Formats: sequence, structure tokens, C-alpha cells
Amino acid sequence: MEIQLTAEEKRQLNAGYNQALADFDKATCEAMAVSQAIGVQMAEAHIGHSTYVFLRICNHAASIICSVPRSRWVRADFEHWDFGGMAGHSRAILEGYLLFLYLVEKPGSAEEWSTKINVMFLNDCTRRIKMMGNAGADVKGLEAQADELRDRLTSNPWFAGLAGQVKKRCLSGDNLMIPSRDEMLENAGWEKQHFYAMWDLLSQYAHALPISFFRMEPNGRGTGLENDVDKAYIARMLDWCAETLTEATNRMVEAFPGTAEARKGTKSKFSPGPRSNRPGAPNRGKIKR
Repeated sequence: MEIQLTAEEKRQLNAGYNQALADFDKATCEAMAVSQAIGVQMAEAHIGHSTYVFLRICNHAASIICSVPRSRWVRADFEHWDFGGMAGHSRAILEGYLLFLYLVEKPGSAEEWSTKINVMFLNDCTRRIKMMGNAGADVKGLEAQADELRDRLTSNPWFAGLAGQVKKRCLSGDNLMIPSRDEMLENAGWEKQHFYAMWDLLSQYAHALPISFFRMEPNGRGTGLENDVDKAYIARMLDWCAETLTEATNRMVEAFPGTAEARKGTKSKFSPGPRSNRPGAPNRGKIKR
């Protein structure tokens, strides 16, 4: 059975949702403004690669804020309260942030960076082989590229110093990153049990698995109509994603100090976005935050 909220609890949930949306709006605006303020600048390789992941995180954030109810980013004459609409994008932000942290960290040597980037290249290459092979495409060129990447890794002294099982998984193309996910969670400061609980919930909704529909209720949870469960789930993920976006933006500003002035909350300038956020557009009136 679903727990019925009192009128006061519903009021608090509604206010909490509105605040979470405002915080996420601000974080998204600042992240996109900083990303675009970076433009084309010279940077060390690890910083340069991290900007691409940061941009992908920004795009997932924009997709979320265009899909959640009461967003100023879109005009609609109805509200669609479906947690599944943001689940996949939320999961992408969380996993993207772990990869971002992995790349943005300054390597200890050229050999370490070469290992990190070639492990990522090999993971990408093997996934393309599988994907394109299933589509019936010729993958001989990709297979040759994968062999070349393995040669680069096995001849790298830094790679040679890794544990045997880690090297095995890297050479198979299974590893996107050298550290395990648990190690990256610790690096991010995220509590492991909480992360996996939320990760499993997001996965259920992103893939339309049974948890996402076994407890659907008439005129309520899982139907798209306004309901306490979906509202609470959406608010919680808006909060977490806003915090994650802010931390990633902080790291980008550290790498590119000149972008700090682009951070102006919901008045930040970027495109595409709401009309008031477009470069050159005046900010008329007070923006609700």
C-alpha cells in the first residue's frame, strides 16, 4: 500500500519540488554558460577531454529540465508527472560525472595519461566492433585498431605496473576506466550503498522494468498524473543532479578561470535555451528562483 500524506506533508513536498526545480535550473544555466564560455582554448589533454564529457552532462541536464513539470524552459498547458522521463538522463549525469572526475584529474606522468586514454579508446573500439558487427558492417579496420591499442598498452611501463586482473579487463576492452566504480564513488564522495540504491531505481525506470510498472495506480503513481511518489522521486533526482552539475562546473571554472564571470544563476547567457538566457537578450523582471 502507498503511504497517504497529510495535507501539510503534501504542501511540504510541493514546496520541496519547486525548490529542487529552481536549484536545478540555476545549476543547468551556469553549467551551460561555462561550457560555452570555454570555447576554443588551449588546455592540457586531460582537461580537453574532460570538457567533452562536461558538455554531454550539460546536454542531459537540458533534456531533464525540458521534460519535468513546471519548467520555465518549455511552454505546456498540462503537467506530465512521470519519473521515467528523467531517469535515463539522470543516470547519464551520474555516470558521466564519474568519468569526468577520472579524466579531469591531472595524471602523474605521460605514461599514466597514455594508459588512461588508450584504455578508454579500446573500450570505445570494442563496443563499436560489437555494435557495427551486429549491424552487419565490416569491422576489420576496427579490429586492427583494437590490436594496435593493445600493443600500445602492453608496451607502456605504467600499464605494466597494474594488477593482473585489471590489465586483463583493460585489454579485453571491458574497462572504460582503470579504477573500479566503487573506487570512483569514493573519489566522488558518494556513499556506495545509497548510490547503488538510486542507480537501481533509475535503471528500473530507464529500461521499463517491472518495478516501474508493477505498482502503477489508477489516477496516480506511474500514470503521468500528478502524484506524491513521482513528485518525490523527481525532486530527489533534481537535487542530486543539481549538486553534481555544480561540482562539475566548479572543476571547469578551476581549469578555465576566465569562465567564472559566466556564472550568473538563472540569468546566465547561453544558447539554445530560454529566450531570456540567450546572449544579447535583456533580463526583464524578476526571475523566480
